Amino acid sequence: MKTILQIHRAGAIWAEGQDLHIWTFHMDNGARFGIATTNHGESINGVYKGIRAMPVSVLVEMTYWKVNEWFVKRRELAIGRERAGHSIAHHIFDGMQKIEEKSSKHRVVLFNRNEGVFAV
Repeated sequence: MKTILQIHRAGAIWAEGQDLHIWTFHMDNGARFGIATTNHGESINGVYKGIRAMPVSVLVEMTYWKVNEWFVKRRELAIGRERAGHSIAHHIFDGMQKIEEKSSKHRVVLFNRNEGVFAV
């Protein structure tokens, strides 16, 4: 913040009044703007497929419509899964099932229960 203050005092004063968890990586608990994924950039790139080298107004309009389409589709999928009794996304559920199947074949050897020392 000291660097910002030296470069642009008004900007530093404005930034100090902002909610840190929204605009800083160190306060976002792994969910940038509520998006808990590492491929947010790839998601945005998917929005721009086929509209590169277009005027900015076209990019803005296409972004609006594509993001709306994406949210409507994802919302419908989520509601369907919720009605079917699923609380998490299918790809996460499938991954958890694979891990559970693999872990059922593990052999656990206890060394010290009080210290929580085991060999798997």
